[in-house]
Amino acid sequence: MQIVWNVLIVVIMLAGPRLMVALSKRVRLLGILGPVFLCYACGFLLSLVIPDTSLAMDISEVLIPIAIPLILFSADLSSVKRLAKPMLNSFLLVIVSVTIVSGAAYMVFRTRLPEAYKYAGMIIGLYTGGTPNLMAIGSALSVSDSHIVLANAADVVVGGIYFLLLISVMPGIARKFLKPFAHARDIVTSGDSETYMQGLEENFIPAKEPFSVRSILRRVPIVLLGVLSLAIAAGLALLITGELNVVVIMLVVTSCGIGFSFIKKVRTAPGSYSAGQYLILMFSFGIGLSFDFGAIRMESMMFLGMFALAQFGAILLHLILAKVCRIDADTALITSTAGIYGPAFIAPTADALKNREVVLPGLICGILGYAVGNYLGIGVAFVLKALGG
Repeated sequence: MQIVWNVLIVVIMLAGPRLMVALSKRVRLLGILGPVFLCYACGFLLSLVIPDTSLAMDISEVLIPIAIPLILFSADLSSVKRLAKPMLNSFLLVIVSVTIVSGAAYMVFRTRLPEAYKYAGMIIGLYTGGTPNLMAIGSALSVSDSHIVLANAADVVVGGIYFLLLISVMPGIARKFLKPFAHARDIVTSGDSETYMQGLEENFIPAKEPFSVRSILRRVPIVLLGVLSLAIAAGLALLITGELNVVVIMLVVTSCGIGFSFIKKVRTAPGSYSAGQYLILMFSFGIGLSFDFGAIRMESMMFLGMFALAQFGAILLHLILAKVCRIDADTALITSTAGIYGPAFIAPTADALKNREVVLPGLICGILGYAVGNYLGIGVAFVLKALGG
């Protein structure tokens, strides 16, 4: 009978994310929650009826270190040189703000949440690069699957509130507090910039593609390169530590993703980003299936409090630093969006700002966040552990 349940788990993890993506596109409320959260929730509900879900966790542990390089393969990090100095400075201020406030949140919650340094590291990865970094750092630091679910649930609540503010009142508030954006029409109408921006949007905000055998086969070579990155990471981990050290594996697969992205054929290979995102949705389903009911205690409120303090504290500090450094309002908000949400939310924020000029630099900042978030989050977590655990 267990074989039947295991087959069912594999089918659910393979096909479930596709259904969640479709539902999030068709139902407005579900779209606000997002497919990652829906995969967690559905996995959690299914865990109530499936007696043994240990296979789901075994599969999930392999998915993230393959997904991370796939997401980074599309990243053209040489594009950072296209960023104007204020945009780059503002994104650096985002990173500084998140790091400082995450450290402060750790100090507040370290007596309330065991191993709070791990969650501070996850917060840094999340708010400099988005959900993929949260997953990767959580796996690297051996955070329990149930706590990864709670962390993501806290982010859905806190992040949802901020996004609603971003597309409603924040542009007006920021423009009263910060200087206005300096438009440069000659740059915007540049054919090269428009073409480059369109390419980035296609890679990191992919349009819906028919689910077919052909679309799957197109992604096989790039997925195999992701598997090769994991094999390289595992080999180096064994060589350096004598064991499959997850921290080493996550840092090496991140490095492989960045390194291979400088090869044009890899960077332009079809579907690497969307394949990586799909693996993350499969991981989310697996984590949901493995959820531990014992984690639903006061800890859930502690997670919410820590993430709320970290996100809104970092946003406030970033705006203050932007004021001091004379960063304009649109630049401050688009770089904040890039850090907290990643590339996918750049376009709607730019629409709320009524400023398409910030889309290209916003996408580049989001890509840069994917690249630096894992290193920074894991590094800070170990520093905090060394300072007091």
